[in-house]
Amino acid sequence: RHSGRGKREVLHTMSGYGSSSDNKETIHLVDEKHEIDWKPKRRNRARNRRALLVVCLAIVVVALIVAAVVVGTTVGSRSSGSTADGPWLNVRLPSNIQPLTYDLSLSVDLGKFTVQGIVTIAALVQAATPYIIVHALDMDISSAIVSTGTVSERFFYNENQFYVIAMNEALPAGKAITIKLNFNYNLTSGLSGFYRSSYNTISGTTAYLATTQFEPTDARRAFPCFDEPAFKANFTIHVTHDCHYTAVSNMPVSSISGDPTCSSTGGTITTHFRTSLKMSTYLVALVISQFTFNNMSIEGGRIQLGVWSNPEVINTTHFALTVANLCLSYFESYFAIEYPLPKEDLFAIPDFSAGAMENWGLITYRETALLYDNTTGPVSSKQRVAVVIAHELAHQWFGDLVTMEWWDGLWLNEGFATFMEYLGVNNSFPEWNLLDQFFTDVNQVAMLQDGLNETHPIIQAASTPAEINALFDSISYEKGGSVIRMLRDWMGEENFRQGIQLYLRTYAYQNAATDMLWQSLQQYSTSNISSIMDTWTKQMGYPVVTVKRTSPTIASVSQERFFFLKPNGTIAPSPYNYTWKIPFKYTTSPSGNIASVLIETTATIALDPSQTWIKANVQQMGFYRVNYDLDNWGNLTAYLKTNNWTLLSALDRAGLVDDAFALSSAGLLSTTIAFNLSTYLLQETEYVPWVAALTWINIFADRLSLTPIYGQYQRYVLSLLVSVSNQYTLYNSSGSLTDVQNLLRASVIGAAFRYGNTAVTQAAAVLFQYWKNNNTILDPNIKAVVYSAGIALGTEDDWNFMWNKFLAETDPYEKRLYINALAQSTQPWILNRYLAYSLSDNVRSQDTLSLIQAVSSTVNGRYLAWYFVRNNWSVLLSRYGTGSFSLTNLIHVVTKAFSTELELNEVEVFFDTNPDAGSGTRAVLQAIESIKANIQWVNNNQNGLGTWLNWWNTH
Repeated sequence: RHSGRGKREVLHTMSGYGSSSDNKETIHLVDEKHEIDWKPKRRNRARNRRALLVVCLAIVVVALIVAAVVVGTTVGSRSSGSTADGPWLNVRLPSNIQPLTYDLSLSVDLGKFTVQGIVTIAALVQAATPYIIVHALDMDISSAIVSTGTVSERFFYNENQFYVIAMNEALPAGKAITIKLNFNYNLTSGLSGFYRSSYNTISGTTAYLATTQFEPTDARRAFPCFDEPAFKANFTIHVTHDCHYTAVSNMPVSSISGDPTCSSTGGTITTHFRTSLKMSTYLVALVISQFTFNNMSIEGGRIQLGVWSNPEVINTTHFALTVANLCLSYFESYFAIEYPLPKEDLFAIPDFSAGAMENWGLITYRETALLYDNTTGPVSSKQRVAVVIAHELAHQWFGDLVTMEWWDGLWLNEGFATFMEYLGVNNSFPEWNLLDQFFTDVNQVAMLQDGLNETHPIIQAASTPAEINALFDSISYEKGGSVIRMLRDWMGEENFRQGIQLYLRTYAYQNAATDMLWQSLQQYSTSNISSIMDTWTKQMGYPVVTVKRTSPTIASVSQERFFFLKPNGTIAPSPYNYTWKIPFKYTTSPSGNIASVLIETTATIALDPSQTWIKANVQQMGFYRVNYDLDNWGNLTAYLKTNNWTLLSALDRAGLVDDAFALSSAGLLSTTIAFNLSTYLLQETEYVPWVAALTWINIFADRLSLTPIYGQYQRYVLSLLVSVSNQYTLYNSSGSLTDVQNLLRASVIGAAFRYGNTAVTQAAAVLFQYWKNNNTILDPNIKAVVYSAGIALGTEDDWNFMWNKFLAETDPYEKRLYINALAQSTQPWILNRYLAYSLSDNVRSQDTLSLIQAVSSTVNGRYLAWYFVRNNWSVLLSRYGTGSFSLTNLIHVVTKAFSTELELNEVEVFFDTNPDAGSGTRAVLQAIESIKANIQWVNNNQNGLGTWLNWWNTH
């Protein structure tokens, strides 16, 4: 590795094109065959000394000249303080060289964890330049050979992760060149680039594999390349590896050479893959493992579909294979474009940073996102597996076939995949009503983050890897998917679908920007698509629409930006002055008719005096909140309490609860009005309204958990749960319920445990002891509560028993349940010990943050987790600071319950002292803003809410 800045070393390598091994030259300062006489006669000694000196100097000069001619290059590194100016100072690659093809050979040793590589890049010089600049990171490059011209210098520019090859003369425009680079590095245990993972075999040994994770900016860790999405090329890959292993890449194997029968000890083979289609570097993928697979031939034999896992859990791959088959076929039909590759492999990787990665033809997954055991897995896990698979398959078109030009258009990939995953799974499993769940899974999540001042537009400038990684958040994913859903509803399904098909056909194998999408959709709409959607993608936040009845026949409609906490200072300017063009749909009683209008700033609605209430944002399709005059809120609440909801769907009821609680949180609606509306839940039996409500119930619980009124708050929550908890109990048979009913059952039982339902908690603890002592099979949909109650009411022996179960467990979902349950201990010393375990070899790096977050989500562990994060910040930053999701999620979770000035001060002081938060920099600002919002809400509402809770609990 090149660790020191400014260090240079001379390499004895020819600058001309050819094999590096043939071009090495050893320079001898003394010729062994013509040894100099070191004992001349005394009278000639001075003369001989002078002659010897001249000879030596001449040899040195000749050697230097030869080195300059033969090598023609130096290598080292430069820092940002270097006086040399050049295009490497710009964080973006120059556009004067376009790669066309890569021929990549890797030799991987999984015993020594080393990689030797050679990459030959065929490229076209687009504009004359004396420099070739590629990305390269954490590797040694031993030679660089260019087919044209002479290399004068080469060096790493570490600040921008560049490797620079300087030529003696500028390469002319229009010239085809090849660049050959020899390199080497170690397979690390990190979760980016080309890294190693491991798993325990049934015999108790540790088995290793090598795998990749390149998005967004880590292909450069695996091979020197033009590592930006617009530099698409074709890749031909060859991998030399142990003959007992199998190598899989984006394309099918073309041939295998070497020792495929493993006839010799330590035998190796080279797996050669077909040349890929044109794609970006971040989509290149490779896995070398001893995995096994289940597969099928689909679409008349045109596509080979396989799901791979370590042999110990191969029986859990069948569901994924079914889902992948259904969704791949659906997307081919929906997009009217055949999947263009001959195969699609799905790999369950034991150590994986995100949920999954859409590498073209080789999708990699965290095990919990791909593997599902129908006998032991709950419905929630089944749905998650299906949704994640659909998300990555949607990317095969949105992201892989058509790729964003730059990372500021990340939402074109992730927003679309987030929306399309729900369409794909809904088509395959319509009984799940997944399009309704989109509201609570996606829309509600995005609105929580985007209601802060510290947010960002969907289209957000980003340059550095840290800035790019920070874009992988709820705005790009959930908000992006939500505004696509809103647009589809406004355009109509068929028009939207035809516009999407046109977009994909037009830009296939190319890169595209957001405006290009709007142009395609415009062909199938009479509305000005870009004029509408620019207000949603180019400015941050979203509106709260206020509907106020000003007379029996008129209602006014106005908008303003929604904030959970009104900013004290200036707000970032917006090109649209924080007004939105809003696709506005509303219904009224008693008719239930639906009307729509595009609101550009304000509007008025004509009403009939007989219409008692208005409900706007029908089916919660719009990405905005709605507030009403007090009479309308009162009439809506009265209607909800009639238990005759023919005019309001489950989605509409969920939306009313969500808006009422959010408006209360922002100080725009009386908290007692919101809580009074929520009491209709006594009669609610649908899943989506309950999930929407529990999201806010849990938020308020975090804020109130250390206040004097928390006991009253618990009683209020438990009173709402009485009816539905009697319907869905620990003792229901999962087989007698639908999947959605089992989701509701798990949610309400979990809430009953969290808020102190003694009967549920004690019954679950009894089931835990029976499971522990008899190894019985638990109902998968209640295991989370049973495990948690068993630890919460259990002993140190119970905790140690589950910890040992965790260590021995091979089922990834079961391990995740153990992680969460072990955090329920009420003993601080046990929780501190558990936190210490998070950084040990017993916990996978991918699970460390989940463990910390599990502890921080309990009242007993909240401060222990926060102190642990502070004390181990340097380690956590080193491990996860460049990841797309990890550090951001950690910062949000460990601070989400803080609601006092003391806690705020601790967070501010800590991050002032430790300003480097990597990709979590924006998350720090959001956490501080959220704590301030929590403090304001508690200060403004604790007394009034306490009075209301006392009234409710005594009536």
